[in-house]
Amino acid sequence: MNVLITAGGTTENIDPVRKIKNTATGRLGSLIAEEFVKQGKNQISNIFYVCEKGTIIPNLPCLKVNLVSGVNETKCTLTKLLTDNKIDAVIHSMAVSDYTVDSVTTVDDLAEFISQKLFSHKEDFQTERSLTEFITGCIKENNRLLDNDKKISSNVNNLMLLLKQTPKLLSMIKKLQPSAILVGFKLLSGVKKQYLIDVGYELLQKNDCDFVLANDSLNISNDHHIAYLISPDKSYIQFQTKEEIAHGIVQKILNMVDKR
Repeated sequence: MNVLITAGGTTENIDPVRKIKNTATGRLGSLIAEEFVKQGKNQISNIFYVCEKGTIIPNLPCLKVNLVSGVNETKCTLTKLLTDNKIDAVIHSMAVSDYTVDSVTTVDDLAEFISQKLFSHKEDFQTERSLTEFITGCIKENNRLLDNDKKISSNVNNLMLLLKQTPKLLSMIKKLQPSAILVGFKLLSGVKKQYLIDVGYELLQKNDCDFVLANDSLNISNDHHIAYLISPDKSYIQFQTKEEIAHGIVQKILNMVDKR
């Protein structure tokens, strides 16, 4: 049995020394990998573990670590693994960055650039959307500070970052491995339980997941991690700790494998 686990978070570069990073550590992904070895016994052939440097990595003989950096590299690595190998289960626990840097400018430079644009072209903004598109276009055109090889000077004031959405990696998994058992993750913050379940279930349906783990960041601490493992019939199991989550997810997957 081959398992693919994504763990930890991703980082997106602003310049060679500055990055946008989330707080995910990979502890849950690590526990899930360890639980597969405990419960799976001789069933587990390989665990492909996709993560960034600094993520918690378990010490397991069957673990094949694939280090990545950023969403695009993660996407390429997942595509290769899912194309070159028969994967029986995918646990996509990685907290993938929702945004990456598109353009960098300053308020002063943007104001000057927009004034020149307006002077040379008589713009007529009929709608809020047309104004939004104009300003966005100006930021992209006035992108003089973004150079992947050069550090942005610390003397620059009023720095502005234009962020763009990153690709959704969960949606590509079943397209590449239709028979794989897929576990997706949904994290919200400060919402009611039923809303969390509803959003998690929508994610399950949209991406053809077999299960989705829905959790609220306000219910996560060192000792506690309240989460709900949602099934296709919208029933769910509640967990109280990361250890319970790891055990429950692996148990569900192995039960499905035994029934096939």
